[in-house]
Amino acid sequence: MIKGIDVYNASGTINWSQVFAAGYKFAMIKASEGHTLADASMARNLAGAAMAGLHTGVYHWIHAESVAEAVQEADFFLKLIRGCKMEYPVALDIEQATILRLSKDKLTDIVIAWCQRVQQAGYYVALYVNLNVLRNHLVWSRIKQYDIWLAQYNSTVTKDYPVAIWQYSESGRVPGVKGGTGAVDLNISYKDYPAIIRAGGYNNYPKPVAPPEITGLTLDTPSGKDLATGERYTVLAKCKDKPTVTTTGRDVIAVSEPRLDPKGRGWLIDVEGLPPEPVVRHGHIAVTAAGVTQQCNFNVL
Repeated sequence: MIKGIDVYNASGTINWSQVFAAGYKFAMIKASEGHTLADASMARNLAGAAMAGLHTGVYHWIHAESVAEAVQEADFFLKLIRGCKMEYPVALDIEQATILRLSKDKLTDIVIAWCQRVQQAGYYVALYVNLNVLRNHLVWSRIKQYDIWLAQYNSTVTKDYPVAIWQYSESGRVPGVKGGTGAVDLNISYKDYPAIIRAGGYNNYPKPVAPPEITGLTLDTPSGKDLATGERYTVLAKCKDKPTVTTTGRDVIAVSEPRLDPKGRGWLIDVEGLPPEPVVRHGHIAVTAAGVTQQCNFNVL
């Protein structure tokens, strides 16, 4: 569980270093409302929180009463956050009283239209809701693919829905926010969003490049490799499945079991020169995978 806060312009100028020192590791920051209102403190808060070491996300308070208006609001929001790298979701705040008068199907259409527009731009989307909105104003089967940021001011969070972020208080006191005496929303995150968002290439982080598929078998070591007595050398066997290794000159070299290369390039095989003869000795390994055998000779000096 990771502690965080959420803030907007009325939260005032925040001392983010104090917030971080108090144990809060992420901040959800208001970006916009409707299709014309940009939160004046967003840029300052994003920069200050990040410099202090907090992970950041942003949210948009929706007013749209039609799908067309939802797309308009999404485009307005996207212009404001263009280029911002954030390791927490971009959330849609669904609490405006006027939209809660709409039917469940119509409001769900509006929410999905906004989310899809923002997702198509490469952002990781979540929904900010309370239990009333979740139960009575949205069609769960249609929005359950989105992470839920739930406002529920209880001692425990509901088990009726999968909750990714829990806003458990609207009256917290946090050093650095309003002098530590004014109310601020408190949250707990249950997901490792920085890892998820970076790995997925969301929120303006570069999409990871998949390593090329490994086919056949190659060894990265030239034949005739010299080893000092007691020296360990690692051979990289570039192949998909675990290779088999046979050796000759067992009194000359010791060879490990192949292990996966953490960089995804294949398999690593440790070869060590054995003591203690004072003359050049010879040994070799034969590595077999994918129906191919490659051999590497070693000279132990």
